[in-house]
Amino acid sequence: MKTAKTSTRPTAQLAQEECKALVAKCLADKFSINDTSPNIEMHFEQGRKADASCSIAFQLAAKLKMSPIKISEEIAKQIKKGKLVEKATSLNGFVNFTFTHEYYASALREGCEKNYGCKAEKNTGSETVVIDYSCPNVGKPLHIGHIRSTIYGHSVKNLLMSQGKKTIGFNYLGDSGAQVAKLLLALEEYKDLPEIKTERDLLQYYVKINVEVEKNPALKERERKILEAIESGDAQVQSGLDKVRQLSLTAFKESYKILGVQFDEIQGESNYIEPAKKIVQECIEKKIAFKDKGGELVCELEPQLPNAVLVRSNGTTLYLTRDLALADYKFHKYKFNESIYITANEQNLHFRQVFATLEKLGRSYNNRHVGFGLIKIEGTKLSTREGKVLLLADVIREAQEEAKTQIISRNNDSNIKPIELNKRALAIGLAALKFAVLKVSAEKDINFNFKAMVSFEGDTGTYLQYSLVRCKSILEKAGEESKDEKIESEKMKKIKTVKKYDFNTEEKELLLHISAFPNVTANAAKSLSPHVLCDYLLKTAAAFSKFYSMHSVLDAESEAAKQQRLEMVNATANVMQKGLELLGITALEKM
Repeated sequence: MKTAKTSTRPTAQLAQEECKALVAKCLADKFSINDTSPNIEMHFEQGRKADASCSIAFQLAAKLKMSPIKISEEIAKQIKKGKLVEKATSLNGFVNFTFTHEYYASALREGCEKNYGCKAEKNTGSETVVIDYSCPNVGKPLHIGHIRSTIYGHSVKNLLMSQGKKTIGFNYLGDSGAQVAKLLLALEEYKDLPEIKTERDLLQYYVKINVEVEKNPALKERERKILEAIESGDAQVQSGLDKVRQLSLTAFKESYKILGVQFDEIQGESNYIEPAKKIVQECIEKKIAFKDKGGELVCELEPQLPNAVLVRSNGTTLYLTRDLALADYKFHKYKFNESIYITANEQNLHFRQVFATLEKLGRSYNNRHVGFGLIKIEGTKLSTREGKVLLLADVIREAQEEAKTQIISRNNDSNIKPIELNKRALAIGLAALKFAVLKVSAEKDINFNFKAMVSFEGDTGTYLQYSLVRCKSILEKAGEESKDEKIESEKMKKIKTVKKYDFNTEEKELLLHISAFPNVTANAAKSLSPHVLCDYLLKTAAAFSKFYSMHSVLDAESEAAKQQRLEMVNATANVMQKGLELLGITALEKM
């Protein structure tokens, strides 16, 4: 369908401004108050009592020495009809607004626009944001716990880009430190284990060595020496490290490809050992670091934060020290306006210390850390060290198989080709997994339950995919009918709102959801909260289902109603498709 030029400001925003202006004028005229900005809340819920409401009466009750109900009644009486506001009423102290026909008509026109809800389609914004996400340790396979940082970071990147930001997806691989030293020690120690060919082999080595190191001081000492060799750039150790890194990165990239996740830059932590040592020297010169009794070099952050160890007593750098060098690298290369780190909330203190140390060094970088909760298996925390993991590759494969079973049981077409079946099943399985993670706010833990995550029922990504498929099916059938009736295809592409046709209750409810899309994407991007978009899409799908179950589209009571409802289906499909894309979920043509 041909789309109109994108509006400068969305209808919902214009309506909110008009509500504020009407209330502000009433406050000035009735109560001589000129310095209060009314708090207008837009309503897009089912069973709503109004299109928008204002709680200003509660804010003014003490000042005016009047009850909120009396104040709201006085305000509602004074408000006249506007371009987008039909009327105002008072209910329990709130000033409620009902919108005009023009609001719904305008929301419908906007909902069909090509770039609706997004300020940009290309990654060319004037403000640059670096997003640091996924960041697995080499030598360890990607497991279900990694999906949260990877998928969350990818969605945040999409959301920020949709709001006109230039985004840099950065993947910082852990290829230094104690965990890598342990793995290299295992390669030396266990000649009886299988030759390393896959990431699963690496996991077997890693789990075994962790058990042995804890009870064998000699192995612990060898681990320490390997760590020092990594820091010094020892050629033999580097050779083993290169092998592990390459094997891991190959496996990582395969998983990223399946997930549909891309990065603009992938760097290894070991690249920042030498730059980190220079920063340590700078800390000494600026007298913000001291050597403690144990021989460690420490940056003084107390009493605000615990002091940060910069160098161990044996002279090796730490994760924190290398993060200081990484921050320098990012800023000097990208001149970012903001740098965002997305990790488990177990690292909350770590990043507070990193940012505080950077401030002491005089680095005025705009850094931000988002900590997220853990993914657990039936209440048990994942641990690679203990071998208590569910590999991401296995999860994806099981999700695909479950989706395949569902497709076959629901599809009357038994002739679906195996290639198409596998492709469709993978898209459905991934949608279920991604949505199950993204719909939960970042700070909360997720208790992993495979059956629940890939369920085709309830609040799932599969349900959203199905809602979009249903919209596309209606539009496709309308196109076929237009050909049967010998109506020019261009006429179907130019479906226009018939202004004389009134919107019924279910249509208004659906259009309120559609009109909310620009505000939702903006708020989700600003707060780095994909779950806000998830919640919106579920409610929009529910509003569409309610509308479609109660009102025929193709067999509407009049041609005017049919054309308008087809446009509503088109607008719904538009926001559902864009919303899924922002979440990194593939939209399908058929289920």
